Amino acid sequence: MGRVNTPSLTPAQRKELDRGVKEGKSHSFRKRCQCVLLKSDGRTSKDAGKITSMCNVSVDSRVKRYGDEGLQGLMTRPDADVKPSWHQKIRKLFFRL
Repeated sequence: MGRVNTPSLTPAQRKELDRGVKEGKSHSFRKRCQCVLLKSDGRTSKDAGKITSMCNVSVDSRVKRYGDEGLQGLMTRPDADVKPSWHQKIRKLFFRL
């Protein structure tokens, strides 16, 4: 049996996550908030994953990121390593002229 990854949430954190599930702008953010809430209720990662259509590894990583960074950890990050596409480079060249 693996280690237990059940976050203990304060009432303020639970309210914040509930608001994220109900009012979050993106569907993925709402699912991430929901999986943290399901895990805090004592569900397994597999159960929370089935409900939110995520794999259990993703559920565990989202719970960990929420514990480390709070609600900001559940938001989609801009990827700093993504290079601009070829089309974006061409547009910049043409619009400079």
